[in-house]
Amino acid sequence: MELEFWHQRWREGQIGFHQETINAHLRTFWPGLGAPPDAAVFVPLCGKSLDMLWLRAQGHRVIGVEISEIAVKSFFSANRLQPSVAHEPPFTKYTADGITIYCGDFFALAAAHLAPVGAMYDRASLIALPPAMRERYAAAIAEKLPPAARVAM
Repeated sequence: MELEFWHQRWREGQIGFHQETINAHLRTFWPGLGAPPDAAVFVPLCGKSLDMLWLRAQGHRVIGVEISEIAVKSFFSANRLQPSVAHEPPFTKYTADGITIYCGDFFALAAAHLAPVGAMYDRASLIALPPAMRERYAAAIAEKLPPAARVAM
């Protein structure tokens, strides 16, 4: 994943991948995943996805990771949330109302960051990656997610 590519997309507002509504498939299929209501949900490469708000409204804590500070700040600002900000190298951690977003490189996440996760929701992260990186991404997910975590892709 060329990190500068994504930084540039966000700087230039070239974010056609961003959906202005909650994903209809999430609403339809999430209940069938069987994630415990109090499970934390991991949303990789989360951008400023409104799906995080929907997951939070279902009672889940949300843990996202996003490379673009523009996206992270936009998410909290657009949704009128005032995050606390903590520098936890190599990340800047933004937290408000049960939603935490680690701003930094997905591949720098440690299993400890995802220890509370009981489910993962990935709308389009896998396909956003170049084909050569997809295997590395899948291996990182398998290595870092708790073994019992349920996954919706």
